[in-house]
Amino acid sequence: MGWVTLSLRKMALKQRVSNLEYRLVQISQQQQTLANQSSYAQRYMGAMQNQSMMQLNVDRLNYLKDARNNFSSGDASDYQSQLDLQTALDEINLNYQFEQMNMESVFQAQEDSMLKEVNAQQQQLELEQEQIQTQLAAAQAELESLDSAITNDIKNNAIKLTS
Repeated sequence: MGWVTLSLRKMALKQRVSNLEYRLVQISQQQQTLANQSSYAQRYMGAMQNQSMMQLNVDRLNYLKDARNNFSSGDASDYQSQLDLQTALDEINLNYQFEQMNMESVFQAQEDSMLKEVNAQQQQLELEQEQIQTQLAAAQAELESLDSAITNDIKNNAIKLTS
């Protein structure tokens, strides 16, 4: 090949290397954006879970207060009313525990689902990044060999003056 053809190939390879490096930068930015979005989503879900738990606690306290008020209007020394009060309090506490476990499992399922999706996207980006790095290494190696080929072609085709 003539040095002109080699030079044209070199320019095309330089453009390819530049494009591959640019894509690597884009992938890096996508990975950072994905990490940020995941972090924000986890904080949001944590805040929603805290808010839901606080509301659950408020509801429980209101139920307990109502139960005590309903049973305090009667004879507090009556054994049956105390037993009924304790039964009502136990039922409220059991319902609270059930709702709490249910709510925790719902939020855990949402978080697991989100993390699964984030991990899948992260793996896809990592795979693409590996492929591009492989292509980039090959293009850079070809570029180096072209440089030496151009240098050799120029040396071989140079006009040699003899005296």
